[in-house]
Amino acid sequence: MQISFSPLTPNLSPLTPHCLAFDPGRDKTGLALINIEGGLIFSGMFASSEREKFFEILLNGKNLDDFIIENPVNFSNFSDLIKQIKFTAIGNGTRSKEFYEFIKKILPLKIKIVDERNTTLEARNLYWKLHKPGFFTRILPKGLRVPPRVLDDLAAWAIAIRAVRS
Repeated sequence: MQISFSPLTPNLSPLTPHCLAFDPGRDKTGLALINIEGGLIFSGMFASSEREKFFEILLNGKNLDDFIIENPVNFSNFSDLIKQIKFTAIGNGTRSKEFYEFIKKILPLKIKIVDERNTTLEARNLYWKLHKPGFFTRILPKGLRVPPRVLDDLAAWAIAIRAVRS
């Protein structure tokens, strides 16, 4: 699946949150907040064992800097975040049922379950869109380019894009 970005709809801020997506896993959970066009507002990760702590911070509008990895638009206003999000999406892989049961109790949002097949490969492509490869990396075939970090947050971005398009 090719991921492309279209220009923002007129009168819509690039910072208007639309979908908060999660890629729950055994050890860590990726998250991504996107706008209606699929543009990344921020992404991050938290240890799956610290899920309750993360959501306490999120729901109380506290600073999420400890969890944020990618923040291309320097988003920092978390206080009214939940009120602006239209829905949340969860990848249907590891621990998705458990995560769904947890989320539906604490977030007053519609929840979409999304097929997460191949989102890790999409996450690689998204990583290289955010971080242009250097010379030596560029000469490698795309399939051999391996980002220097785990990509659970960007897999959540791919899940969010799928959810918005479905």
